[in-house]
Amino acid sequence: MTTPYYNDYIIPSDWNTLEDFISWFVDSKFPIVIPWDAEVRRTDDATTICLFRKGQYQVEIYLIYPGWVIPEHGHPDVEVITMNMGGGRRGAKNKLGGSSIAGNISEKLVNSKTHGGESATLFSDGYCLYSFEKWPENVKITSAAVHWKGKTAGPIHDALIEKYYPGAVKEPGYADVTGILAK
Repeated sequence: MTTPYYNDYIIPSDWNTLEDFISWFVDSKFPIVIPWDAEVRRTDDATTICLFRKGQYQVEIYLIYPGWVIPEHGHPDVEVITMNMGGGRRGAKNKLGGSSIAGNISEKLVNSKTHGGESATLFSDGYCLYSFEKWPENVKITSAAVHWKGKTAGPIHDALIEKYYPGAVKEPGYADVTGILAK
């Protein structure tokens, strides 16, 4: 019987900030401890799964499909920082054979800040990113892919949001879960 590689990891009980969590995660060599109840979620533009969750913090990996522009959107009350992991011939090829943009992080999204809509990704062969998230205490942690306010990626995405937030404001191509959160 083998021992999982992460058995010796020292995992803090909490972190002060999302940035502290990211520093710990990176310094710990990106521990992958997929939660027992993690679900693979698919939208029209990506597939995701949670790689690590502790308390109100989680890391999801997103595989962005070729030729998509992620619509401009936000994640109400969830702090989010993304880290580009490369792929899709984005950036220059570095000396290790990976992308020169791997490891680049976004500014932190808080409150009503949005991200997405970068047309440069339209010409991509697909790529990978990590989403580091700090969720509020009173919100069940799901996925940034469904905890959404803004344009959606299409009908698969619309249905996924409806599954987790029935009754949220939705119309084809747009969702806002903030009304559900206020109840």
